[in-house]
Amino acid sequence: MVLGFDGATWTLLDNWLPDLPALERIINNGLSGELESTTPPVTSPAWRCYATGKTPDDIGVYWWRQLNRDTEEFLGADQLPLTDECYWERLSDAGYDVAVMGVPLNSPPQEVNGHFIAGGPFANPDNYTYPAGLADTLEDRFDYQLHPKEYPNVDTATDPDIVADFDGMIRQRFDVAEWLLKEHDPDVLNFTLFYINVMQHKAWDAPAVKQLWETIDDRLGNLIDDGDDVIIHSDHGLHEVDQVFYLNAWLEQKGYLEVADADDARSLVDVAKRITDALGISDQVSRFLPKSIREFVIGSGPSLLDAGDYEDRIDFSTSRAVALPQGPVYILDDDSEFRDQLAAELRTVTDPESGRRILDEVVTAEDVYGSPLRDDAPDLLVRWNNGFEVKNQHSGAEDTVFGPPHGVLADNAPEGIVIAAGPSFADEEGIKTPYLYDLAPTILHLLGEPVPEDMSGSVAADLYDAESDVAQREVSFVDPSETASSAAHEAASQDVNDRLQDLGYLE
Repeated sequence: MVLGFDGATWTLLDNWLPDLPALERIINNGLSGELESTTPPVTSPAWRCYATGKTPDDIGVYWWRQLNRDTEEFLGADQLPLTDECYWERLSDAGYDVAVMGVPLNSPPQEVNGHFIAGGPFANPDNYTYPAGLADTLEDRFDYQLHPKEYPNVDTATDPDIVADFDGMIRQRFDVAEWLLKEHDPDVLNFTLFYINVMQHKAWDAPAVKQLWETIDDRLGNLIDDGDDVIIHSDHGLHEVDQVFYLNAWLEQKGYLEVADADDARSLVDVAKRITDALGISDQVSRFLPKSIREFVIGSGPSLLDAGDYEDRIDFSTSRAVALPQGPVYILDDDSEFRDQLAAELRTVTDPESGRRILDEVVTAEDVYGSPLRDDAPDLLVRWNNGFEVKNQHSGAEDTVFGPPHGVLADNAPEGIVIAAGPSFADEEGIKTPYLYDLAPTILHLLGEPVPEDMSGSVAADLYDAESDVAQREVSFVDPSETASSAAHEAASQDVNDRLQDLGYLE
């Protein structure tokens, strides 16, 4: 079993373990430690990196959205197809019966030897299972609910109705997992809970969040057998937010980013709309205007001032840099020295209230991912100190550079969790911290399968019991083309801005 809990963090769990007896028992019978997330430590791309054993640059996904340098537009992660093979596909091809439940950013459903249930936040209610008929079974037998009835915010997250809805979704998923184990007896169960992290973002350490973890713990006791090999992990950790640093506002203040005023942009669109209405030249306009402006002018999409409008108001011809929340910074300047200059300036930014440095590190993409980089890779990646959150700009006041928590009470941290227990795993402390993308090759080797040579992750041998067969067995490698699945997986293009705002990732 591989059980994933989005955003699980020792910062919370260490305090709650006395009231989480099943989890505490698993820890005591195995090993536990920190798991290093991706850079940036974000649900997208982290779960894709976990599934493929690769880095963000390997798979070409760096955040929830990213800049296409050629078109000067920002693409959503749901518009970037997952074409790299997931480890469960390789197991499926090798004849294993696999059951995959709820892994984020792995939709539409993949054809596997077994069962596949796509997970939040973008799974399509009309197409989220393989086989397709599995959805009818889930809904008829378990009243399965793919997404919350209402997304919480920091003011509503502890509302009893919202907490009950999230609690019910957790119970549904455990019901389905137990049914899959009983009725279908898969060789591998990969079971992930995404929405627990939404509640942690919005309510942090509130009793309501602990209540949801108690539900998880109660169900873990029924799900896991002592004879199973079990890995429990998160995609990243969390820390409480004291102060927000709005990086694009800082870039504007420094003169490195030029963004049109919202009112001026609206005026421009109003003029364009009148012209196209009068002259009937929508087709010609479509060839020249950015997508969001084009859709507004033609009347088939949201107004320019909706969630994504800030990006469409960026003047790429005069701007030198632009940032996304939680890490990525793109250099738009041809000056070869500007990247290093900007990095040096960012390293000196301090919180005006406490005097603390905002950023722990400012590193180049090559430092993190190696060379050569993809064309659309960011140039710099910022890593923030505990207590701080990095966003692009404030939704209500775009010139705000520093401010109190806004939208979430806790933000992502690179230190996630890993727990391993069962016959193949050690029961000792002091393991070397593995990376998130080490899990895929570690699981393949555990099951006696060769590791594809294009995986960036390595087998985390420290997790295995030194006397176990898997520890004694030499790691073997294989050319990924030899047994790779031929299916290419394309994520359905969706309008994601509203959902990302609800989740707290966007202003």
